[in-house]
Amino acid sequence: EAYAWKEWPDFFPVTLHRVPMDEMAEVLSCDEFRILSSPVQHYIPTMGLRFDFRQSKKVVAYSCDTEPCESVVRMAGGANVLIHEASGAFYGHSSAAQAAGIARRAEVGELYLIHYPSEKAPQELVDEAIQSFDGPVKVAEDFMEIAFD
Repeated sequence: EAYAWKEWPDFFPVTLHRVPMDEMAEVLSCDEFRILSSPVQHYIPTMGLRFDFRQSKKVVAYSCDTEPCESVVRMAGGANVLIHEASGAFYGHSSAAQAAGIARRAEVGELYLIHYPSEKAPQELVDEAIQSFDGPVKVAEDFMEIAFD
């Protein structure tokens, strides 16, 4: 309610469900995919998400806002893609280099940086990340689609 989203014109309906603050807690499961959540380190309770796609056996992990923490390493472990915030190395957040360190330790295939400072050029963020991570690094954009081969 802090953002008064209920009063926004043409805003889609939102239903809230409580999620356990446990690592790898199942949020949703169906024939096509499974979504797991894990608590991360932000200044308010925040959960990262792991999407396991059953048929393709592909995995996408999303850090949400967090400072570097072991629960993200475990949640993202072996994922094909890690989408990690890169707003800066300050309380509750991570820099591009820190996100890359998490990606390296989690042994993910690709790193997508999201929630980054607008004053930084995308290539600057990529250059910072590739110092710590050998895999492909991309800067996420609104409405970007990630295709798996």
